[in-house]
Amino acid sequence: MELQLDNRRIRYAAFLLLAITINVIDGVITRSIADPGKRMLVAGAATLDLVVVVAAIYYWLLVRPGIRGRGSLIAILLLGGLRATFLFPGARAAMALAGGLCEAGLIAFVVVQVRRRARRGPGERDGDPVDAMRTALEPIFPVPGVARMLAAELSVLYYALFSWRAKPHVPVEAQAFSIHKKGGSADLFYAVALASVMEIVPMHLLVRHWNATMAWILTGVSLYGMAWLIGLARSIVLRPVLVTADSVDVRFGLIFRARVPRDHIAAVRRIGPGEAASATIVPRSSEPNVCLELSKPIEAEGPFGIRRAVKRLAIAADDEAGFRRALTAGR
Repeated sequence: MELQLDNRRIRYAAFLLLAITINVIDGVITRSIADPGKRMLVAGAATLDLVVVVAAIYYWLLVRPGIRGRGSLIAILLLGGLRATFLFPGARAAMALAGGLCEAGLIAFVVVQVRRRARRGPGERDGDPVDAMRTALEPIFPVPGVARMLAAELSVLYYALFSWRAKPHVPVEAQAFSIHKKGGSADLFYAVALASVMEIVPMHLLVRHWNATMAWILTGVSLYGMAWLIGLARSIVLRPVLVTADSVDVRFGLIFRARVPRDHIAAVRRIGPGEAASATIVPRSSEPNVCLELSKPIEAEGPFGIRRAVKRLAIAADDEAGFRRALTAGR
């Protein structure tokens, strides 16, 4: 096992060393040429190195031995093409176009993969869209944290723009329980998003007096923030807590998730005075009514895939009695 781990590390290190070396050498050579015509020719040759040669090295060192999947070549090719645009003189427009194409290509790939998984069988349609996006991205990016962050980003856009006809994700074998109605979490996000819309135009007109470019940048950031708020609100409604025979999937939209196996639950009870301070409250800033004591810590996931260990969960269930009955059934 140690030999296999060492071999993986050696191959990763070799690829990174060769890729960085090729990037540095091609960049230095291309920028050392003053003549624009000659530089275009050299930049074209360097593009082949950055895209084709680096991808070939990646395939030989990591894909062929089975360390990385073939799908991960997509990220290497896209990054190589994006890097190559920096070598061409006066290529700001090309850089922006390449970046946009890379992002559009990645989104298209994820959409195709998610729809393909949804068509595999009746049971697959119960799959969580967030899980489907992450499953599609993990073979592409070597670092799991990057796949989780990108999946979170795309998930927010999915819920903000494409989920308006969607129904809450509830597999056939699961019972669903909401945890947002009493506290009004989703309504709060909607209200803040609406307030931000009302501020966009006045702020744009005000800042435009000093700098038109900055005004458009702030408007774009405001619109993106509004989309985030709406996406979070939609995810809270469409991703309830799920209780099955084997586990409890404590979900609060895209903000929190903890999958608790049934055999990890030591006790289910109404939370006592002062106990919430030592527990992970879901949703935060709510008044929890059900306490899940765990026999050992489990890994919970927050925004952008950030993970941490939790030992006690304090949940603000809208249907406290039904939630507790579902949790204690069969115990």
